[in-house]
Amino acid sequence: MTTLIHEVSQASGDVDWALFGQRYWERQPARLCVRPPVGLDQIHALTVQSCAPFRAGTRFWVMPDVRFLAGDGWLRAPGERLPDTTDRTLDDYLDRLDADLSEQGYLLTVRQPLLLDYTLWSAVRDAIRGLWQEVGWPNLPVVAEVLIGDRFTQHVGATEAPTHAALTWVLRGRMDVRLWDERRGPPPAAIADPDRDLDGVRAMSADAGELLYWPGDQRHVDTYRERCVALRLRVPTDRRLPFTELRDLLADLVHGRQGNDETVPYFPFGPGSRVDGQGGVLPHLSALGDELRTVVDGEQLRRMLRVRWAALRSAAGLEPIPVPREGVPMTPQSRIHRSGEIVRMPEGPGHEVWAINGNVFTLPRAASERVFAALRDGEETGVADVCRAIGVADDDENVLALLDKLYRLRGIEVVEMNEVPTR
Repeated sequence: MTTLIHEVSQASGDVDWALFGQRYWERQPARLCVRPPVGLDQIHALTVQSCAPFRAGTRFWVMPDVRFLAGDGWLRAPGERLPDTTDRTLDDYLDRLDADLSEQGYLLTVRQPLLLDYTLWSAVRDAIRGLWQEVGWPNLPVVAEVLIGDRFTQHVGATEAPTHAALTWVLRGRMDVRLWDERRGPPPAAIADPDRDLDGVRAMSADAGELLYWPGDQRHVDTYRERCVALRLRVPTDRRLPFTELRDLLADLVHGRQGNDETVPYFPFGPGSRVDGQGGVLPHLSALGDELRTVVDGEQLRRMLRVRWAALRSAAGLEPIPVPREGVPMTPQSRIHRSGEIVRMPEGPGHEVWAINGNVFTLPRAASERVFAALRDGEETGVADVCRAIGVADDDENVLALLDKLYRLRGIEVVEMNEVPTR
């Protein structure tokens, strides 16, 4: 087994993403001493909120997705073994867990919890924005996971071909990781044993305040120690993944053109049926191919891809996104300032797409230019000033509705209402 030699910064702080992109991204694993984007108390509150619906039983096809593993398997109905509001701190929860499991190892995973808390979602987005500016913006969603475990080895990452790179901030305790380069072929079964030394297996460890990274061609086995708490981002890197997304999008568009018919399309078969000819299978397949060709050549697909890209770009890949917040009364006397990035893309000859925090809508191009210029970057301005810049009355309903939308999407703030929560 090879112990990986890491390059670690001298002091904890923000990641130098430019240097990281040059030395490590899609090249080699690394460990860095960094400032995590979130704190332990925030993670505990987020985990309690995420787990609340799962205490009554396992839920499927919903986000956040919560799973609890103990001993050798996944508990489908962990119930009271999940954190609750009665657990005032993370230590309270872990003490209770240790007593209940009699020191048995465990791992709690919460997938996509950030959608529940805009403050944490935006903090993580801001933390990785610099990386995307160096290596390119993701065109598929990035998976965020909270991991809480102790005395537990998770080997799922070694059982399938890797498709994602990983960025893992260790917030508490220790995480040991064993890596296997996929280009060497499938790993030996003993990779899941943290006590076995194997040729070709590389190992690295991280304590609280450190960031682990490995590229998308690495299989991995994680071992959680000392009440480890970590935040992981799984970044899609496999070139086949975008084609899967595109396939699903094309299927939806063809389905829509066929009237969203929910019946299974059985082709005729039986005595006298033919593969080709009238009433045979081939005409049905040809018709389906014609529908697909129309969709591929049409503007609707291009528009959906533009909108999809704008949404992902403004969310820095962190989807699903938090829901909009409640609006506030907007009057000509209200003072506002732009507080979030607005991603703008052309939409045909007369409109623009605006994307804010993963939310997308369109505006007429002329109005878009004037509104964007009137908001100015972070400078305080008045609602009446925005209306005048567009050339309408100070209380124009359309402008007030647009500014209310921008506020609800957290693209602007109302200066006199700093006490309004951002969640």
